[in-house]
Amino acid sequence: MTKNFKAVKASILTGIVLISVLFAVLPTASAGLFINLQSALTVNWSGNQTNIPIVPRGDLRNLDLEITHWVTRGALGRGMLLFYSGAPVTINVRIIETPSWVTATLSQGSLQTQVVPDGESKLFTKISMQVSDDAPAYAQGFIKLEATANKAGFIKGFTQEFTLTFLPDYKPLIKAEYPETNTMQIGPLDTAVFPIKVTNLGNAKTVVKFAIKSVPEDWNAIINEELLLDEGNGSYNIAYLVIKPPKNFGYHNDQRTITITMQPVKYDDRDKKGDITDSSFLVESRGFSTPGFESIAFIGALAAAFLIIAFFKKRK
Repeated sequence: MTKNFKAVKASILTGIVLISVLFAVLPTASAGLFINLQSALTVNWSGNQTNIPIVPRGDLRNLDLEITHWVTRGALGRGMLLFYSGAPVTINVRIIETPSWVTATLSQGSLQTQVVPDGESKLFTKISMQVSDDAPAYAQGFIKLEATANKAGFIKGFTQEFTLTFLPDYKPLIKAEYPETNTMQIGPLDTAVFPIKVTNLGNAKTVVKFAIKSVPEDWNAIINEELLLDEGNGSYNIAYLVIKPPKNFGYHNDQRTITITMQPVKYDDRDKKGDITDSSFLVESRGFSTPGFESIAFIGALAAAFLIIAFFKKRK
């Protein structure tokens, strides 16, 4: 065992002596080509962590990064590489570019490893990321990383950029407002019209589907079946809910609630839907209703006019 150790030690010393002679005899540049110790890096991540689209303003998505480090060498660099076995090497990783709608942070940007002659070492860190509400649905997102292995003695440093890609998911989000009111008092022969302003808070062109959920007996209500909202946060359109109360003869003092539903759906993929939400509208119908009375009054007035004319004719 002692003899083997002495032989290895002698080989290393011999290699160092030969390298020193080589540096003395050859020009520095030429000797460097023969030795040429340089760090190398790759950065990898699990595709499964980026294959699923990321929901805007959803939970943080954590991505595991695997960094592999090794040292390349020239034809005569093995002895020098063995000399540096176990030497510390600092690896720095940083995020250098993202779209404006991406927030990303590294759990650890400075890592330590050691030189492994004719082998490699692996290091690990994480990226936590989130996309904002204005991230365009299914547009190409990216995080550009820069990884650097610092110089360690005669081992030259190395820097390379890597790009991680992903897709933002569709976020079906709308806001309904009532520019005037959601309550109204009308006469039994009148019509209540409610404008409904719907704003797109999502990240893609959206269709809003409407339906009448509940309407009281003898009341009538209609609304737009669909409303189109352009892509872009803040895009809006207006739907109209029209309600008519009963108008049977007599005095009315009716108060009823009509409920509608709204559901956002992706314009070019109707399978991608948001939640169904309810909105209620209160209508009070108060006053006298005399359906057809105008015609009766007209016929009566006409008959009275004929009677008056006939009366004056008889007097003549």
